Order: sequence, then C-alpha cells, then structure tokens
Amino acid sequence: MSLSGKPSLENLLESGAIELESLHPGGLTTTQELAELCHVNEKTTFLDVASGTGERACFLVDEFHCKATGLDASEILLEQAREKALQQRFDVEFRLGDAHDLPFDDQSFDVVISECTTCVLDKQRAIAEMVRVVKLGGYVGIHDICWQEDTPEKLKNRLGDIEDEYPETLAGWIDLFQEAGLENCKGIDRSGKMSDWMKSGRKKLGIKGQLKIARTVYNAWGLKGLLTIFESERIFSNKHTGYGIIVGQKTPL
Repeated sequence: MSLSGKPSLENLLESGAIELESLHPGGLTTTQELAELCHVNEKTTFLDVASGTGERACFLVDEFHCKATGLDASEILLEQAREKALQQRFDVEFRLGDAHDLPFDDQSFDVVISECTTCVLDKQRAIAEMVRVVKLGGYVGIHDICWQEDTPEKLKNRLGDIEDEYPETLAGWIDLFQEAGLENCKGIDRSGKMSDWMKSGRKKLGIKGQLKIARTVYNAWGLKGLLTIFESERIFSNKHTGYGIIVGQKTPL
C-alpha cells in the first residue's frame, strides 16, 4: 500500500488504508433512504457515480432487486468492487470513468446517485452529467457535506486547502440541482449523522487500526502530514460541518 499526493483523508480513502466499507455518514441506512427518495424498485436501472468499493451498489441490488452500474475513477477501488459483486453473485457492472464526462448515452438510467463525492468534483459539471444520463421522469440524488449557514469562511477555505472539498449549504445544493434543470427538488438535513459517523469509524477501527493508519500516514507524509490529517478530522467533527440528502427529478421541458 502506498500513499500519493498531498496528505488528506481523501487520499487515505483512495489508497485503501482505511479499511471501512461505508465511507460516508449514516452508512447503508443513508444509502437506503436516498434510494427510497429516488423511488428505486425492481424495475429501476441506476448508476452509482463514484461507486468506490461497490458496497452500496451490491446492497441496493440485494435490497431492491434493481439493475446497477457503478463508475469510479480508481482502478484499485473498482477491483475491490468487482470482487465483491462476484463473491456475492450480483450482476453489477463496474466501469472506470470520469464523473465529469460519463461514458453513457443520454437518458440511459432511471436513477443516478452519488454519495459523499460531489463536493470534491466540479459540482456544476458533475451534476449536469448526472442529469444528462438520467431518463425523463427519473431522479438524481446525492448526499454530501453541507455547511451550516453561519460557517466561517476560514473553515471553508481550510477544508478546501486540505481535502480539495468545496461543500455547499443545504440550500446551496438545492440551488445547484435547480440550476441544472431538475424539479421537485428537496433537501433533507442529516447533520446529526456526522458526529456519529466519526465516532463509529474510530470504534470499528479500534486502537490498533487507528495506530496502523497513523504509522502509514507518518511514514508517507511525516509529522506535518499526520497533523494535517488530525486537522481534517477536527473540521469534519466541527459544529459547522453538517450533512444532507438532496434529490431532484428530471421532467420534460
């Protein structure tokens, strides 16, 4: 295992150094809530943008008996996802690709989702691509970090410096969905899941797991890198850092 790029939690996740399946607040409970808001059922074809290790795509296929496709920019994560689907005998296609230029025709899917990723992308481009490949009448849904309305600019800028993440407020995410042409947009505040997620992640890793990650970070990025990771964790645990689910529908013009 090797770490590349600058010290950040995002790069840690990409490397596979953090051995957790659900890498977003609320875990698969949030995934299920998002799917239900997008009206996923056994007839649904859905695309999971930034599908990671394939955990949620396999979960949704098992839960709703829908047809799933996953897309991710990391070949390492795609290998894990394909192995997971094979072991569980789920027919899920996982493809390498860019969220800003989805390799699918217009109106290819009933539902397009992306979990805890849009804030690291060019948000307008990524949402526009999700809207492009979803069918008329279909749904686009995400859940992601949401700044509270009173968040200091200094905190926002620091998260951008460390993680290259640029969240919106919940209202800001809804505005982006509406600007992309989606209607019936709604945002649901799930900020309470943030602190629970941080605590449960530490608990699942245990002391040994956390020390292992700390050693990996120190060996790759030194003391300064380790302190940067700790700072990033503090930002995610900050009272100004919330979480939300955002859903919109593609309707005829």
